[in-house]
Amino acid sequence: MPVGSNLPLKSIILRYPPCTIEEPEESYQLLELPPEIIKAVEASKGEEKENIFPLTIKGKPSDDAVLCTPNSTFQLRTVGISNSILVCRSPSSSSTKEGRKDTLQIRDTCHEILECVAISPNLERIRTILKDSAWKGINSSTNNNLGKRKRADKEKKVKKWTKDQLSSVIQCSEEELEKGLKERNVIEVNGKMLLLPSKELKELLSIVLSLLTIHSLDPTKSNTALSQPILEALQDDHEVDPSITTEVLTLFGELVKEDEKEEEMWKADVKRIIREIGKGLLVGVKDKKLDEFEDEWRNEVGEEWGDEIDIRLLEGEYLLTPKPLTTSTTFSSSSSLISHFPISSLPLQPSERFSDLFITRPKWRPEEIIPFLKGLTRDGDVKSRDKLVQKFVRVVKEKDGSMWWFPRRSS
Repeated sequence: MPVGSNLPLKSIILRYPPCTIEEPEESYQLLELPPEIIKAVEASKGEEKENIFPLTIKGKPSDDAVLCTPNSTFQLRTVGISNSILVCRSPSSSSTKEGRKDTLQIRDTCHEILECVAISPNLERIRTILKDSAWKGINSSTNNNLGKRKRADKEKKVKKWTKDQLSSVIQCSEEELEKGLKERNVIEVNGKMLLLPSKELKELLSIVLSLLTIHSLDPTKSNTALSQPILEALQDDHEVDPSITTEVLTLFGELVKEDEKEEEMWKADVKRIIREIGKGLLVGVKDKKLDEFEDEWRNEVGEEWGDEIDIRLLEGEYLLTPKPLTTSTTFSSSSSLISHFPISSLPLQPSERFSDLFITRPKWRPEEIIPFLKGLTRDGDVKSRDKLVQKFVRVVKEKDGSMWWFPRRSS
């Protein structure tokens, strides 16, 4: 592989460079790019600097390095090759007497290459990093002065991260990072990233949903209201900083202003708000009657939105188990027990993830376990997910036609 040289049509002469103190030995690492990256890089040739397709290698010293494009993440894996690859370049005029154009110097011999393997990024590191500096809730500023001083002293010692700092340690593309921040309810306040924990966020969103109903502009479009009355009510009655409320409204909807004279309106994503309220109520729940939990959830969102309650909105956050039968009860969905079982608590490595799942339950129905496989492969990559299932799962079909997944025993 010549470096900075065009090969002649007929033949070339290969030479090793002279061993001199002035010219140290060179070492190269070859990277094999997949077709999708090569295509994107070639398409960006000749474009303006800001439009060049970027490739970034990320990782802490303790991490396995990954290669990130604007929208994908690839693990870098060393692969040995049977045929050595020579890295060559034209010799300098001072190092060869012939000065022939068909002579190349061997600068390095490579016996391995770096291979790119598409992976799902470890976005849970976002929550781990921001956990200590997370938002304390709507009542965090109403404690006594002594409590405020203690809390202020403690917060000074906690590192607060900017988006750029977070991006430097989260091994993912910019597009995946944006999605990961939104899914974990992370907002940017005064230049710092702020995690909104489910339990504290639930209290805020319950109030926001009530204010949305009160200030709705049109009964036929009850998900739209003026933003200013909501911001003022949360600041005056609950001491929530408008900078936080504005980001929350943006996270769970869209702030729009048709022209400069019009007041700003908020178009709420009601389904997502209801889901997050349900997640907050679910925190810490263990073996609670499903119908009781749904009633509590319905009361929390209010009569206006009660019909939107659907346990399927919380997939990947809970487990359902049948309530023990008695002589006076029969099994139904209303007699199920619900427990908090968040996917965020499961390992990222496939072998460990499946092990934990089968420790929790010795067998699973496919539709129950699949939500807990998210994050093991890239979103939408069903083929890769099915390969993992084939590796770690034994499928059994019962006489009644039902399918069950059991752990595959290693030989």
